[in-house]
Amino acid sequence: MSANLNQTNIEIDDPNFQALFADLQGNILKGHGRDDSRHIFFRFTGNSDENCRWVESFAGEVTSTLAQHQQILSYKRDRHHQLFVNFMLSCSGYLALDIPQKYWPQDKAFRSGMKDLQVCYDTLPRGDHSPKSNPLNDDVQQWESAFRNRVDGMILLAYGGDSARETRQILDDKVSELKKQLAGIAEITLVQAGYVMRNEKEQVIEHFGFVDGVSNPKFLFSDLNEEFKNGGYSRNDPSASLNTVLVKDPGGDNNSYGTYVTYRKLQQNIKGFWKKLDLLANTLSELGQQKVDAEYAGALCVGRFKDGTPISEQGNDGWSNLFNNFNYDDDVDGLRCPFHSHTRKTNPRGDTVRQFNSPPTIEQSRRIVRRGISFGDKNLNPDSEWTDAGLLFISLQASIVDQFIFMQHTWCNNEGFVRENTGIDPLVGQVLPGENIQPQSWPGKWGNGAGKVDFEFSGFVRTLGGEYLFMPSIHFLRHLSTLD
Repeated sequence: MSANLNQTNIEIDDPNFQALFADLQGNILKGHGRDDSRHIFFRFTGNSDENCRWVESFAGEVTSTLAQHQQILSYKRDRHHQLFVNFMLSCSGYLALDIPQKYWPQDKAFRSGMKDLQVCYDTLPRGDHSPKSNPLNDDVQQWESAFRNRVDGMILLAYGGDSARETRQILDDKVSELKKQLAGIAEITLVQAGYVMRNEKEQVIEHFGFVDGVSNPKFLFSDLNEEFKNGGYSRNDPSASLNTVLVKDPGGDNNSYGTYVTYRKLQQNIKGFWKKLDLLANTLSELGQQKVDAEYAGALCVGRFKDGTPISEQGNDGWSNLFNNFNYDDDVDGLRCPFHSHTRKTNPRGDTVRQFNSPPTIEQSRRIVRRGISFGDKNLNPDSEWTDAGLLFISLQASIVDQFIFMQHTWCNNEGFVRENTGIDPLVGQVLPGENIQPQSWPGKWGNGAGKVDFEFSGFVRTLGGEYLFMPSIHFLRHLSTLD
């Protein structure tokens, strides 16, 4: 019998989910937890029978949700490090394996691929009423060649050893082993290294210096319990049902589920970002009603200060570090946290309910599960702009169209969301090449509607490539040759 995907707050050892968790790949319901990874992109070159046999043999190395939990217990018990492995395919990967189409994932964006700019995506009923092609506003000609060419799949390796040298050696050795295994089967087109950065408080950050991954949806009882300890959830429910991220794997059995993957390599202009923040701070100080610095201006852009404190949460006693237990009920006009702030654009926390009378469940259903990691130079204060540094954005969702594309196109890139003349998301929002960007409206004083300042802020993150993938069940990977 299939699992009930409406459930949340699940115990990892719930006997009703053991078969599902044994077949479901790890890193979906809970992050893999390692600080270093390799993303290995490949293109099949062998015949379909050879390709399938290799995938079936490699399936034994893929880490299931249940195995991931056992790895965690093993590490807590004796600090035993183990390699973590994910395997995912693009639509062209299914084609190269000669999988009958009835076993292909159904999502329209997955079927089209991220490079396709012609397909229109209808995000009704509360999305774009005039859907167009290229909803991400990408310029694919600016992508790296590995992503402009065909991508059949990606293998994610992750490891966290006792030293950086050990970690690097384990991952490099595994990549070398894979290259040998894939000889005559597939060509490795890119090996992308990723790593976790942390601040002095050991919080995970990205290259602009802000805490990252604070408000991911929570599926498991243990993670919700941890959230409760860190501030509770009286004003924001972080729980999510399994159907936020899981879909039935059409090539698996009754207990087989998978997830859709959005992969984006995002380069960050660190120097340019902070230079523009200085200009924004000076402009707000001159034209607004309070003196502010670049750190405060950055919090207006992101929606949080660098340590994760929401900019919307200020009281008579100063800043309140609630992290995730907050909403915008006391900031309905965007005078504390601007409507265009990144965290508010991507997680409106009730704005669509107030503005459009949309049921809260619809807004919550747009959430994505983020599993990104940084890449490139670790210098957060570079001398030049557009260095080799940024984020390997990975989101998991049950629908690319209704979650990732909706969020990027209808919220982040939409100058009219959540109200007219809001402007685009200052971090990841982008308009079509050649289009003019309207300035965002910034509060001249926190919580005060007087003295708003118009200032255009955008263009400090650009996409170097990406692809839509599917992370199938382990059962599917092990039984490719039996599909007919």
